[in-house]
Amino acid sequence: MLKLINAALVCAVLFCAFFLYSQEHATRKLERAIAKAEKQTIEEHEKIKLLDAEWAALTRPERIQKIAEEQLHLTVTQAQQFVPLAEVGARLPQSPPMKLEAHNTDEIGAMLEKLQ
Repeated sequence: MLKLINAALVCAVLFCAFFLYSQEHATRKLERAIAKAEKQTIEEHEKIKLLDAEWAALTRPERIQKIAEEQLHLTVTQAQQFVPLAEVGARLPQSPPMKLEAHNTDEIGAMLEKLQ
C-alpha cells in the first residue's frame, strides 16, 4: 500500500512540476508580449510627437500668410473692408452678375479652363 501512495505522490509531483513549467512558459510569453506592446506604444507616442511638431510647423500663421500672398494673391484684411450690417443690403447687386441661361455658357468653367 505504501508503494502505491509513493507512486501516486511521485506522479502528483511530476504533474505539478509540468504544470508549473507550462505556467512559467506562458507567463514569460505574456511578459514578452507586454514588452512588445509597450515598445510599440512608445514608438507611436514618438510618431505622434513628430507629427504634432510637423503640424505646428506647417500651420504657422507666418507661413500660411506668405503662401496666401504668393499663391492666392491675398492680402491682410483692412478695417475699411468692414461695413455695418445695415449697409450690407445696399452693397449687394440687384441681380446676379451673370446669367447662365441668357448666355448659355459656363463662365466659371471658362475661367477654370483659362487657368489651366
